[in-house]
Amino acid sequence: PGEPAELVGVLKQALAHGGVAALLIALLASAASLPAGGVAGSVAVAWAFLTGLALSHIIHEWCHFFGARLAGSTLSLKPAVHPLFFDFDFAKNTPGQFLCLSIGGLLGNIVLLSVALVLAGPQSPVMTGFLAAVAGQFVFVLMLELPVSLGVMAGRDPLQSLEQHFGQGGPLFLRAGIGGVATATLVFLLY
Repeated sequence: PGEPAELVGVLKQALAHGGVAALLIALLASAASLPAGGVAGSVAVAWAFLTGLALSHIIHEWCHFFGARLAGSTLSLKPAVHPLFFDFDFAKNTPGQFLCLSIGGLLGNIVLLSVALVLAGPQSPVMTGFLAAVAGQFVFVLMLELPVSLGVMAGRDPLQSLEQHFGQGGPLFLRAGIGGVATATLVFLLY
């Protein structure tokens, strides 16, 4: 961020998202300490799953932001706290800068998935629930975003590649959703 107003905007978004992430992690740690089984255990696993989804989103978006910033991209922050807190200026940025933005988000998911793999274990149904959500969200994001990045790597314009891919509409999101749910289910069944 270059200007003081922009820095204030980034800090506002960071405090809001960081606060939510800290609360989610604290409640996840608390849920992990509950005894397995019964209603409390089931609620704890469900909470862990929802926490995995929420943290995946927060980390993914912030890593998009960091990837774009590291590449010197032109971005505009949303004035109010928002889950999708910035916009990428396609007209003012290069395909390389778009790829940094894109790859940053995917790397964030990979890092969180690595952490979830370390935390999960056969004796921890709560952390397995967390891992299932993180793995499912990674597959969902991969199916939505990787084809766009591959198109840009192949020489297509970033905005055109994005519009073409997401122009598939509902069927694209359905396929990605099924991929994510199938992955999460496999983690629950096999881990």
